[in-house]
Amino acid sequence: MTIHSLSEELPSRNPQLLEQVREAVLVPLAAAFMEVQDVLAEALFRQAERVSAGQSDYFEAIEQLRRQRERVTAGFRGHLAKAWQALESGRPLSVERTLAKGPQDLTLVPEHELDVRLAVRNLAGSLQHRWRPELMRLNRYLGFIAGGLRIDADNNPFGPEHLGTAVYAAFHGLTLAPRVHLAIIKVCEQQLGDRVGQLYAGLEKSLAEVTRLRDLPTARARRQVIPQAGVPEAASAPDWIARFFADWSGGRTSLAAATAIDVHAREEHDVLPPALRQLLQRARGSHGAAPLRALSPRELMSALSLMQTGPGAGFEAIDAGGRGLAHGLRREILATAAMLGIDPAQTGLDPADEDTLDLVGMLFDAILRESLLQPWQRALLGQLLVPFAKVALLDSRVFVRDSHPARRLLNLLADACDGNSGETAPEQALLAQVQAAVDEIVRDFDEHLAVFLSLEAEFGTSYEQYRRRLEIAERRATELQRAEERRERARGLARAAVSERLAGHEEMPPALEHFLSRAWHQYVQQAALRGDGAGPALDAALTLGDVVLAQWRQARAAQPAPEAGWLSAERETLLQVFAQAGLAPPEAAAACDGLRRSLELVRLAPSQAPVTVPLPVLAEPVETESEALTPMLDDQAGAEFDRVTAEFFRVLPVGTCLDFIDRQGVIQPGKLSWISPISGRLMFVNRRGGRLCVASPEELAMMVWLDRLRLHREGDAFYSAMQGVVDGLEQAPGEV
Repeated sequence: MTIHSLSEELPSRNPQLLEQVREAVLVPLAAAFMEVQDVLAEALFRQAERVSAGQSDYFEAIEQLRRQRERVTAGFRGHLAKAWQALESGRPLSVERTLAKGPQDLTLVPEHELDVRLAVRNLAGSLQHRWRPELMRLNRYLGFIAGGLRIDADNNPFGPEHLGTAVYAAFHGLTLAPRVHLAIIKVCEQQLGDRVGQLYAGLEKSLAEVTRLRDLPTARARRQVIPQAGVPEAASAPDWIARFFADWSGGRTSLAAATAIDVHAREEHDVLPPALRQLLQRARGSHGAAPLRALSPRELMSALSLMQTGPGAGFEAIDAGGRGLAHGLRREILATAAMLGIDPAQTGLDPADEDTLDLVGMLFDAILRESLLQPWQRALLGQLLVPFAKVALLDSRVFVRDSHPARRLLNLLADACDGNSGETAPEQALLAQVQAAVDEIVRDFDEHLAVFLSLEAEFGTSYEQYRRRLEIAERRATELQRAEERRERARGLARAAVSERLAGHEEMPPALEHFLSRAWHQYVQQAALRGDGAGPALDAALTLGDVVLAQWRQARAAQPAPEAGWLSAERETLLQVFAQAGLAPPEAAAACDGLRRSLELVRLAPSQAPVTVPLPVLAEPVETESEALTPMLDDQAGAEFDRVTAEFFRVLPVGTCLDFIDRQGVIQPGKLSWISPISGRLMFVNRRGGRLCVASPEELAMMVWLDRLRLHREGDAFYSAMQGVVDGLEQAPGEV
């Protein structure tokens, strides 16, 4: 597999190189899957020989796979092609959202379907862990050549997560016995490992060769504040994944299935790099105390399990004291260990365990601080602190594996609560599901990840359906705003056309002025609306007004009327204009005759006072009052907008979230949903998909000056929190 170097300097968005990557990876992946199908029948036959009952299920599956081979292959290729097309369009496809999409109703996922999804996730996790260094660098390369996108395990179109989803799509819809279906996915996991790994390694090497003469952009940085003129911007730390893991191989142990994890095998699951441990230890500081006996993994896990059974899973006690969750977690663990008969004066925590616990505590501090939560929601999510600490001690890959079920579930629950005040029935139902999920974790999680796996699938499906409703509401809000802007532009064009033609003509006959300012104004407005501000209809409408004015000037100069009479050639169009203005056919004909008679009277007595004729009853143009587009902006705000800040908003990508603060100090998150191609205004929607604010970059810059606008957390809750923790550890280390 070779990717040819490009002769010209490599730009960030490089369609040619993207096409080469697609050919270099998607075709070989499809070929690898076909090779897996070649050995699948033999593997199933061997498994059938080892079972005493249900052999017919395996034989039926072998026959069905033989008959449906083309359909299975097409399903695999189709998903990978769909994922790649999403990348090329600039909107990478999320595996989390793809697998969460279920039936339109709210029925639960069948048990067999849940088992299949878990098996697919295990397949992806196995590949992800085995080829982590290559994949991390591939994500960075691919994001660069795709135009600066953030590519991770969840949306890499040929990564293990999408590969697992392609396997799921390939066999979805076949009539297979549950255990045979799971066996097929397990065979795919075993057979794809080496084949896919070789592709990843070769592609990573080729891309590195192509870009060897050009530095990749600095890793994705975290912007702390909205930029302002005269205010030096704080140095942004690099993306924490690139900072610690992009060039670090880590452990390469095989991914365990959804079984209990051996808590005594700490080193096998240790993936925290030394540099991060050094930051954590420096922040914790050295107290110079005599070395104590460290709690064993089993003692530590027993203390955490006892805390988990307490009121609120121990969060209230941990949060007490105001010194941060990391400090409170260590304190409560030692206090709980004393309740188990361990002498607190002679016992402490293992430094490696302290690092993990501190990282978990600081992560939850950041998540709870960066999300907009009601007090009871903060306490609710806080109940996950102790269970998540247990997960991190059992399997610290949770920090580096985007697809880890505990991490995915934490992101889903935090997003479901973020800014959710429960004002509507769907929001209340979602919060009730969050409550149920947290209760189940606290009640059932021991040392087995199955509870996270099942809840991630069940809650993820419900949350995806909720988000689809929000997307529908968001599209409706976008269409409404687009229609309003088109009407506003059409009104503006009509007003300008009338003003231009009436300017400097005080002596114009009332009938002519009445026609231009009312009937013709409305006619131009409708033509502009239909043609989206241009087109032959608008040109014809404007020409009609110019013809009427030209004949009025001709009459005022006492020139004879056209051979057919005044406005005879335009009569049919004038009748349409008056009819559109609301006149019945007889009234429209009378209005047209009155306009012609007015011109004739002007020609006969140009030096006399304007002669009036009866005016038709026409409605004045209605200027509708639109809702306030910038509700957070003071009416009397006398600030000039900051050009640096305004420029920041002009290039703000769609999907960015900001926090809007009203005059009462109430904070609402708003997502940039649409940028008007007409006015350049930005439309933000609330979490229900309704319009929250529509404003120009200059108006948004004024809102920043008034402290009515700030950045919301970026990315998912875990990613943003982890970046914040690393920023804090590097910039201002102190005792935690």
